[in-house]
Amino acid sequence: MGRTPAEIFGLQGRVAIVTGGSSGLGVQFAHTLAAAGADVVLAARRVDKLREVATAVETSTGRRCLTVATDVSRPGDCEALVSQAVDELGDVHVLVNNAGISRTNPAHHEAPEDFTSVLDVNLSGAYYMAQAFARHCMAAGHGGSIVNISSVLAISGTTTPQAGYSASKAGLLGLTRDLALQWSGRKQIRVNALAPGYFESELTRPLLDNPDAAAEITGRTALGRLGESDELSGALLLLASDAGSYITGVTLAVDGGWTLH
Repeated sequence: MGRTPAEIFGLQGRVAIVTGGSSGLGVQFAHTLAAAGADVVLAARRVDKLREVATAVETSTGRRCLTVATDVSRPGDCEALVSQAVDELGDVHVLVNNAGISRTNPAHHEAPEDFTSVLDVNLSGAYYMAQAFARHCMAAGHGGSIVNISSVLAISGTTTPQAGYSASKAGLLGLTRDLALQWSGRKQIRVNALAPGYFESELTRPLLDNPDAAAEITGRTALGRLGESDELSGALLLLASDAGSYITGVTLAVDGGWTLH
């Protein structure tokens, strides 16, 4: 008899890195991975927030949780993050590229630096992290799993002006496919993307606090409501664990039916 579902979805003995781990969906991802048995490395620029999350994760799951101040738009920070993770927790096996920012400026008024700042974090930062993670896995001689956190706005539009955010998240899907083709064979590093719909988070709160915008979003969503953060947990574990060992290069939308329109 083969392994049980709990064993297949489990992450015992593995180390997972979560960027953007100081708030929002990153917090849920950290708890999910730790509850599945992984030790977790949390990375973000806000160290005080990271420590709060780490304490909560360690208390609720009993797993080790390391925090590392990181600006993913700086390649050197990404390399240093992976090195510190390996030094303190051992080989890394899972990377969740979750760090992201958004700006809601009309395109005809948006300054070039506002547009590029979003791409620097959301797209370039994910690439730099993937490089650092993959280099370690290759040197250590084992495979791994990268989960890029994209968005339904990479697939389908919205009335909110977010050119930089939409472009960066669409770019992540192309990056996911290319890296999957490069690394999934002999390197055994699977690369996939999650495309969440609208969930309550620090990033989406300014939008959802607008009653008209919130009504438009839920009205367009087939399930007629926002997502609950734990409704991403199953999809994340599928892609991060051995349960997804034959899945690479895909984009999995978890959106309540938003992209049906």
